Amino acid sequence: MSGVLERPDELGRIAAALDAAGRGDGQVVVIEGEAGIGKSRLVAEARAMAKERGFVRMQSTGDEVESAMAWGVVRQLIERSIARYAGETRAAIIAGPTGRAIEALDKAAPDAGDAEVVRTMHALWWVAVDLAAPRPLLITIDDAQWADPPSLRFLSYLSKRVGDLPIALLVATRPPPDRLGPLAELTVARHVERLLPRPLSRDGIAVLIAERSRSEAADEVVDAVLAASGGNPFLAESLLDELTVLDRSTTDAATAATVRGLGASAVSRTLLSRLSPTALALAKTVAVLGARTDIWAAGAVAQLPESALAAAVDELVAAHVVTVESAQTPHAPALLSFVHPVIRDSVASTLGPVDQATLHGRAAEALWAARAAADRIAAHLVQAPAGTLEAAVAIFTEAANLCATAGDVEKAIDYLNRAVEVEPANAELQGLLGKLLLRNGDPLTARRYLLAAASGSTGRERAALLGTAASATSVVDGPVAAAAELMHALDDWADDDRPARLALDARLGIIRSYLPSERKRASEHLRGFADLPGDSADERILLALLAQCGRYEVSPSADVRRTAERALRRGALLKDSVGQADPLVGWLLAMMSLIAADGVGPARDEIAGAQDWVRRHGSPIEFAMVANVSDFLAWRCGDLPAVEADADGVLAAIASEDLTPQVVAIRATAVTFAAYAALERGDLAGAEAMLAEYDESSRNAPRVIAAMWLEATRARIALEQDDPMAALDHAYRLRDDMVAADLDPPAVPWRTPAALAQLRLGDEAAARELANDQLELSRRWGAASDLGAALRLSAKVDVGQGARRVETLTEAVAVLERSPARLELARALVDLGEAYRVVGRRTDARETLNRGGELAAACGAVVLRTRVAEVLQALGDRPRALVAPGQDSLTASERRVAGLAVTGRSNRDIAQELFVSPKTVENHLGRIYIKLGITGRRELGRALA
Repeated sequence: MSGVLERPDELGRIAAALDAAGRGDGQVVVIEGEAGIGKSRLVAEARAMAKERGFVRMQSTGDEVESAMAWGVVRQLIERSIARYAGETRAAIIAGPTGRAIEALDKAAPDAGDAEVVRTMHALWWVAVDLAAPRPLLITIDDAQWADPPSLRFLSYLSKRVGDLPIALLVATRPPPDRLGPLAELTVARHVERLLPRPLSRDGIAVLIAERSRSEAADEVVDAVLAASGGNPFLAESLLDELTVLDRSTTDAATAATVRGLGASAVSRTLLSRLSPTALALAKTVAVLGARTDIWAAGAVAQLPESALAAAVDELVAAHVVTVESAQTPHAPALLSFVHPVIRDSVASTLGPVDQATLHGRAAEALWAARAAADRIAAHLVQAPAGTLEAAVAIFTEAANLCATAGDVEKAIDYLNRAVEVEPANAELQGLLGKLLLRNGDPLTARRYLLAAASGSTGRERAALLGTAASATSVVDGPVAAAAELMHALDDWADDDRPARLALDARLGIIRSYLPSERKRASEHLRGFADLPGDSADERILLALLAQCGRYEVSPSADVRRTAERALRRGALLKDSVGQADPLVGWLLAMMSLIAADGVGPARDEIAGAQDWVRRHGSPIEFAMVANVSDFLAWRCGDLPAVEADADGVLAAIASEDLTPQVVAIRATAVTFAAYAALERGDLAGAEAMLAEYDESSRNAPRVIAAMWLEATRARIALEQDDPMAALDHAYRLRDDMVAADLDPPAVPWRTPAALAQLRLGDEAAARELANDQLELSRRWGAASDLGAALRLSAKVDVGQGARRVETLTEAVAVLERSPARLELARALVDLGEAYRVVGRRTDARETLNRGGELAAACGAVVLRTRVAEVLQALGDRPRALVAPGQDSLTASERRVAGLAVTGRSNRDIAQELFVSPKTVENHLGRIYIKLGITGRRELGRALA
């Protein structure tokens, strides 16, 4: 029981974490300390406490050898957990996310990027959610300092997402060697309970000796053991074991001299010196093969006959060097592991370089013969003598693919470097290595390998390599240099190889799309592709870029819409984007252009297809990207509940994501839509709070273009607060940002808040000038939604011209009737109704206002609906209530959850669809029942009818 001596605080905090997890308040505990300090015993105690509390338990142990194998620790967790189930329960688990997670772990693709890794981690997260559904779950990871990088990334991912789940995650590790990487991040994260077990005190050492010898030790012996071990429980026990072997009594003060002569560092060597050569050879083999070694594989690598193997295992077990773990599945061999990592370190230290390389070589040969996974073979082959296996290049390449797919890019690069050493002129290896070096943040070296690979390739492959090399150049020398590099390559390209050439054109277009200085040249270049049918992925990317140019340059919206539809090709561009960056950028650009051009029908179909794919295969970030596009469509159509629900869904899905530029852009866009919806509901304080929270959370985040749209929201808030000077300042900041980016699409009308601010400031001429500019821009663009809004703005600033305002607003209503912008139409109708009242046309005013009010209610525009009611009351009318009070009390997110629940979906199904936890759905439903005055799902359909 030495491991729990003087650990009441640690045990109490672990117990509290388990109790909290049992209540659904997930906890993360990290035990950090030197080897032998008692971390493993605390892990064992935690598992025992969890068993008493009825927890499901998953466990894994890091191993220095297996740290080179992608997902090694995660595989242990999953495979050990599945092994305990049988029959229908096992089949059900395999049929769910667990099966998909295993499939994802086994998948290897040379070009897999970080998006694929995140999808895999999300699938693994669902494994934990599912296992925690029937009972609370404890996940323990011991010796995490040796866990493979992909598994560590998952632990970090999981740790941020257990807050509302009945999961306790306990990680035991030695202090990280540096403060970088997922393990280091985990040990210092704010949401983590960190335990730092201290060395045993003198009293603790005395109790330990008394427990072992069943008598009180001499003071001199206690002092000697404390000094030799430094209070480290494992080292102290090792000293006491050695004294037992030497038959030295701890009650004899003279034994202190023996302890001082031994010293803690000599104990392991003394232990090993007593082993027979056969047992020592087996121990050395296990040290090379790693933890949980197949007993027969160890015997084969150690070259021991079966009879000698059995005797060696018995000797090592009796000497407390190794333990034997029963197989998890029938007919599988038993597994060998060291009793403690300190003993493993001692055994490994006895191996010289030649012995070590020889054993690794034998291990590689044995694993190759057994058709083991490539990364498992490569972990030994990389340390084996050159020429050990003829298939070395193929093994290293496959292992690199496995590691890259799992996100362990550094290890993949190590393996590919070894492969390239064997075949330095292999263009395929050079290209793969270049791509991984670029992904790992070494663009200079990456470019060298990519260009070398391109020189040895032809056609489409050569074009792809040159395009990736240009991406490296963009990082090293800037995007302008990358664009020039691609233009030079295009000048030298053979005209008869157009399909391959289009790949370079597409990459050039993507790079230029971020460069305001290249906008005009990009536009001229892209016009040459206006007649492309969109038959290939590259053609579709080029058409998407052309649609974006048309939107930014205010080309006729009908032309932009047709180009965007050809780019999207009824879902083809979306399929191109799976696992690829450029097509995904193209899909987003094409969708934004299509929606801005009022292409609502095709956009809805595309979004439905994207949402279906994301539900089945995507990650939270991909869900959020699609939801933001859906949000843009809802905003365009004036569906405020959908705007709010989509924005809330985005923010919930990415709440735990790191603030990368992509995540910041997604969050900025969602906050823009969410604040807009809040203002339309009259929740000014809520909109302000959203912006304040975004500003605080993004204080140290990268600056992104999407943040500029928030200036329009800030201008709107300032107008609501009757601060036109502040509104004008925000509007002009947006203008300046857009000018700097060389874009001015009508769908982002900075002139609208600027004109309204100028009107309030009394400068009617400036307001009219801004409104006229917006109207001219919108007529050139031609989309009914923007033209109708611009006409309404013109009428608004046309102060004192009653008849002309009626005429302009009548035109605005007529234009908006042809548009999908229902809320903008409602606004125009209300403005027209008020204009009718001013000129004395009371009957027309009532009819128009009532229709505007009905549309406003249908759109969820509370402020506009209230304004209609006030005007009608002034006319002597009493507007009827259009929304049931109970439903009106639900938030947009609650309405979305309620709608999904009515269709019969389970909490888990809803959670998967919305990329939140089942507990979040459960909480939503609880609030819904209270607000609607019902007791459960059975009454939900009636309450929502």
